[in-house]
Amino acid sequence: MLVLGCILSQWIWSQPLSNNSLNIQKDDPSLQEIERLLVEGYMHHYCFSTDTVLLNAFGYQKNELPTFTAEVVSARMKVLDANTPFQLVYNQSVQKFIDLYAVRRKDVTSKVLGLSQLYFPMIEECLTKYNIPLELKYLAIVESALNTTALSKVGAGGMWQFMPNTARIYGLDITSYIDERFDPYLATDAACKYLKHLYGVFGNWELALAAYNSGPTNVNKAIRRAGGSRDFWTIKTYLPKETQGYVPAFIAVNYIMNHVNEYNVYPKKPFLSCYQVDTVAVRGALHFEALSKIIDMPAKDIASLNGCYKLQEVPENGELHFITLPIPKVGVFLANENLIYAQSGLLIKKNQSAPEVIAASEPIPTKAIEKTIWEEQWKSHKVKKGENIASVAKKYNVTTREIKDWNRLKSNSLKSGQTIKIKTKVKKAASGNSEVESTDPSTSTPKNNNTPKNTPSPAKPKTYTVKSGDTLYKIASKNNLSLEELKKLNPKVSTNLKVGQKIIVSK
Repeated sequence: MLVLGCILSQWIWSQPLSNNSLNIQKDDPSLQEIERLLVEGYMHHYCFSTDTVLLNAFGYQKNELPTFTAEVVSARMKVLDANTPFQLVYNQSVQKFIDLYAVRRKDVTSKVLGLSQLYFPMIEECLTKYNIPLELKYLAIVESALNTTALSKVGAGGMWQFMPNTARIYGLDITSYIDERFDPYLATDAACKYLKHLYGVFGNWELALAAYNSGPTNVNKAIRRAGGSRDFWTIKTYLPKETQGYVPAFIAVNYIMNHVNEYNVYPKKPFLSCYQVDTVAVRGALHFEALSKIIDMPAKDIASLNGCYKLQEVPENGELHFITLPIPKVGVFLANENLIYAQSGLLIKKNQSAPEVIAASEPIPTKAIEKTIWEEQWKSHKVKKGENIASVAKKYNVTTREIKDWNRLKSNSLKSGQTIKIKTKVKKAASGNSEVESTDPSTSTPKNNNTPKNTPSPAKPKTYTVKSGDTLYKIASKNNLSLEELKKLNPKVSTNLKVGQKIIVSK
């Protein structure tokens, strides 16, 4: 982190901050004008309005709730059905969900219409990339109402409501700092992969949707109980209760989103449109509160655009991270980048609480004092039939990304019989003059040595050799240290590490 060499002192964070006190730099006016013209050009061709008067072509009263006969709705549905690979049928199950989205959850539908202007272009781009139907964008409404921070009671998270295990299988990282289920782009990419896989398994989009909701095994069981039928409406009663309404809800959303104005429902003005945001790479530890003060944007708005950062903080862990910001704020960010990292470092340091120290009731004998050191070793793993990168990662308590980096893998797929490298940690415990090495602490027993020895000479500090891509944070984690502990051991070491450099990791 860029705490070292920070230009401001700690007391700043206890005082009200003004823009002037931080000497914030303004963005380049000429570059701002170029961005304004680009966005203006996009918006000129952007066919979206929240003007209720303009959209109310049917002259409805404000709270009027239009109704239509089954024949009218069925006829409209047949038009939609003719232009999609889905079977968009009309029945009473579908009508219940039409009433839900057009009447009982009318306010939610209005909000979704606005959010669709931010997320649908991105979702459609991803669907096109995987060559799957564009109508699947409506599935994100059924799942989360386009809420990128949604979290269900059972632990499904994000716009596409991934459970943790499924998320990891499709390449989404979940750590103490980051949960990529809440990154709208990465989660959409993972959802596209999963949906395409399910369609390949069942050869039927309705069954693929049911499997997305309840899992492929539940759909298989329902097919068996229905005598082998692969028609959703035939197997419906054998599916879990929630899944029985999942496909009808998807059909209803398809219909409502194409006939929303006929139901006197209009979009709520979105926070931003897709043409008004951009991503920017982050080169150090960053805290949303520090960023908020410097770019003059509410931290809650930054968090709503970057929900994958669980602690509202971007870690410095040797990996490349990105944040999404409104386009005018990107220029301010780049003009004040070093200041943002410096302020973030101070804030993160302030928020770190000291570990609790518990005094022992009696002095501990010297023999009982044991120091634990972790050493790294490489292990070869031969992939077995049925194993995937997520299951291997879980077995060795590492991340899928680490396995991909260690083996230079471009995808998450593994082949049976393939040999991959895994970096493991071996526990080496030293107690007095006795020493033990073990990968399993429960089986570790000290070696007996009753032979008197001369007083040993002071042990040399243990060092770590810097490798390509290492950071102080990464080295600290590898050696079971906090960043502050590592800095105390190496007071003269800067954050600009060089390959081959020696870093002390224990005395």
